[in-house]
Amino acid sequence: MSSDHITLYAMLGFGAGMYWFFKGFRVYRKYRVLADTPEIPIRSIAMGLVEIHGTAQGEESLYSPVTYTPCYFYKVEIEKWVKDSRGRGSWKRHATDQKGLRFYLQDQSGKVLVDAAGAELDLNQNVRREVGGGFGRGFTSLFGGRQKMDPGASLGPSEDDLLEYVGKAAAGLAIPKLVSNLAPGESDPDLTRAQAQRELELLRQLRDQNSRGAGALGALGGVLRGGISLGRGSSWEGQFRLTEYCIVPGFEYDITGTCVENPQPRDTNDRNLIVKGENEPTFLISWRSEKELEGSLHSRAMLHVFGGGTLCVACLAFLLVRLGWL
Repeated sequence: MSSDHITLYAMLGFGAGMYWFFKGFRVYRKYRVLADTPEIPIRSIAMGLVEIHGTAQGEESLYSPVTYTPCYFYKVEIEKWVKDSRGRGSWKRHATDQKGLRFYLQDQSGKVLVDAAGAELDLNQNVRREVGGGFGRGFTSLFGGRQKMDPGASLGPSEDDLLEYVGKAAAGLAIPKLVSNLAPGESDPDLTRAQAQRELELLRQLRDQNSRGAGALGALGGVLRGGISLGRGSSWEGQFRLTEYCIVPGFEYDITGTCVENPQPRDTNDRNLIVKGENEPTFLISWRSEKELEGSLHSRAMLHVFGGGTLCVACLAFLLVRLGWL
């Protein structure tokens, strides 16, 4: 390794240390906000920043795209395996898809409506699955080949379904499937499933037309979808890793967010709504308890501050010595 490369790496290390150092203070601020906001019963919440704990409930939920898990909110991080000029591969961020419905958080004192849009999610990893590049096909074949796109299937979607989902998610076209949590007869989610199935078949038809040389349709798809084509060779070509996180009915969560007036209350007990505030941006939904969450944030803050500071000082000292200034 040449001396120029060593100097470059030292400069990069100095920049990374500065980034982690200042990020640590942002994490510490979040820790202080949570530590200074006591957890209160839902019935006692007032307007402003609150911290509550309860069980997620709701009349309708979504099927998560990777496992078909009924949930109120999902986040899927999509990474693509990319090789550099030397043939070394690594996972690079490709897209993030997150969608959800409003749901209720209920404790023994009452319940409150939650809009998770814009929230920072500290959730258990639901699943991590790799598709494309031969990996997913081998995995699917262990279970007897391709599965049908059935939200009720316990094994989840097939590799082809997930590759098409990757293309749609990267283009911002992923449409979640709804499932009703009401008693039979109060809602009919089959209509939504049928619509999603028709939409998926249309996407496959567009892809097949593109693969047969329908250049005009491919160009139109690229324009309408921000430059992402629907044909083979598009954003779903390659090997991908999908990591899914879900807010699941019946599970307990700790939520710190801003309480505002519900613009569409159902009754007098439905006047509050938990959202991301305009003046106080802290909005965190976690599967951990209050004490566990505060401990995790404190540890992260100290690691970033001291680790980043140490790296920054070490790289700076190396550069000063190398330049003869120290």
